[in-house]
Amino acid sequence: MTWEGSTPENLTGSMLVAHPRLLDPNFRRTILFLSHHSAEDGAIGLILNRPLKKTFGEVAAKPVSESFNGIELYYGGPVASDHLSLASLQWRTDPASVAFQSFMGNIEDVHIEPQWRPGLRAFVGYAGWSQGQLEGEISQKAWLVLPPAQELIEMNEPEGAWRRIMRNSGPLMKLLAEAPDDPEKN
Repeated sequence: MTWEGSTPENLTGSMLVAHPRLLDPNFRRTILFLSHHSAEDGAIGLILNRPLKKTFGEVAAKPVSESFNGIELYYGGPVASDHLSLASLQWRTDPASVAFQSFMGNIEDVHIEPQWRPGLRAFVGYAGWSQGQLEGEISQKAWLVLPPAQELIEMNEPEGAWRRIMRNSGPLMKLLAEAPDDPEKN
């Protein structure tokens, strides 16, 4: 389900789901969490469904504490793809919302309070849009804008999450999502 009516002025906390026709390899079949959005500043987000099959401890520049060693690593987006960041995304039930906290600086030395350790993930890079860029892409139907949902924030099976959303978005989206990348293989 997408937002009803016009797109809200501030999409911070929303989910972006790539339309099946979005072919940019950086965003093809992705699901993003928008951590910041404003008409003046643009937008910043993290791709949630591209696990890199590595852990934070495996790629950190220097050894990290045991409690952070096994944190899953994700491709966060094409901007600053040479930088690691940590972020905690937690689903809250009353009221239904997402708690988000990012941790910057020298990541290997960052102190993370215990309440932010659940939902902690490591990201390589992030997604960013300049002023008006995301709004233009949304108006061109490159993205479905969804309110946050627990199954998207917790994303237990990231590789299949995008297809599940498309299957549940109606017959046309399902058909477009199932089409092969190479039409000759149809």
